[in-house]
Amino acid sequence: MEKIPLLLFFLAHVWVDISQGILPVVLPKLQVLFALSYFEVGLLMTVLNLTASVIQPLFGYISDRMRTGWFVPAGILLTSLSMGLLGWAPTYVAAILFVGFAGLGAAAFHPRAMMTVFVMSGSRRGFGGAIFHAGGNLGFALGPLVGSFLILGFGLHATLGLFVPGLLLALVFILYPSDDLKRDAPDRAAPGVVLPDDFVPIPWVSLIVVCVIVTLRSWVYQSFITYLPMFLQNRGYTLEAGSLTLTVFLIGGAVAGLYGGHLSDRIGRRSVIAASMLFYPLFMSLFLISGGIWLWPLALASGAALLASFSVTVVVTQELLPRHLGLASGLSLGLGFGTGGLGAALSGYLADTVGLNQTTWILALAPLTAVLLTALIKTGPESRPTV
Repeated sequence: MEKIPLLLFFLAHVWVDISQGILPVVLPKLQVLFALSYFEVGLLMTVLNLTASVIQPLFGYISDRMRTGWFVPAGILLTSLSMGLLGWAPTYVAAILFVGFAGLGAAAFHPRAMMTVFVMSGSRRGFGGAIFHAGGNLGFALGPLVGSFLILGFGLHATLGLFVPGLLLALVFILYPSDDLKRDAPDRAAPGVVLPDDFVPIPWVSLIVVCVIVTLRSWVYQSFITYLPMFLQNRGYTLEAGSLTLTVFLIGGAVAGLYGGHLSDRIGRRSVIAASMLFYPLFMSLFLISGGIWLWPLALASGAALLASFSVTVVVTQELLPRHLGLASGLSLGLGFGTGGLGAALSGYLADTVGLNQTTWILALAPLTAVLLTALIKTGPESRPTV
């Protein structure tokens, strides 16, 4: 496991997802500024997830076949600049365009970065992937906090402050004096690991099941982070309290995601995924009926339960498609995550129709359907340590 390059990918992932993660804090301001309905608010989140995720398999496919090391710094720059300009959007349409370009930057960054992390992690793929994805979860956790600091402290135009750290990180990746951050050969294994040479049919059932689970989890996740500040405002909490609760939720997910990846190397990927989908409805149901001093502990536990399997599903997909790491990364975190992101708009429609409170209960219980699906995931062809 190559520590310094992995740390740089971790930091880059933190900032890319901090840039995206400010959106839930910006949305209430844009809702007032442009007089938006819940559906229109959800549509902004959906656009971000569609452009950031659904197109990821294409970027992954290209990364498997061409030299695309520049996708990483370009993705960092485009995401941080576009989200930085969101606070300057003169119209709702302009806001949609800025969010869309930010998503394209994230779509270029993620599969290329995940492909390199997989190669660098050697036989500890679960742990290496967990470190990388912990950066993303931490970024989304800090996003509302950074957004609150910028917007509530300096005004909506202060979102432009996201660009400077993004520029510095992009320069690090461009100027780094080693090829470790620019590996392009998709079939190059990390030291001590040999990829299978024989042709192995694609395990379509397992691959589809993993993507369905990721889609379901993404729908719940994206809808929750989109509407949590508004849900808590409806219960009498301030926007600041809602942003902090969202941060606590995502911090719990970041920590659990790190441990979940490590645990999956020991007890198996399926066990971690099933436990994640089982415990989230329990903790989230308690969150919805509680308040006061229990608000943050239950938010922490809910985030931990939901996101414990975050990196695990990506690693499973990569192990199912060991010769197509970019495509596998794009499928698991891209297509699955993006189609799940469509649920943000669906949840907005439900909130407009039946109420936000009822919608949150639907989202709390939905992951139970994924528990039985994990039994259909079969172990795919994995990289084998050399003897």
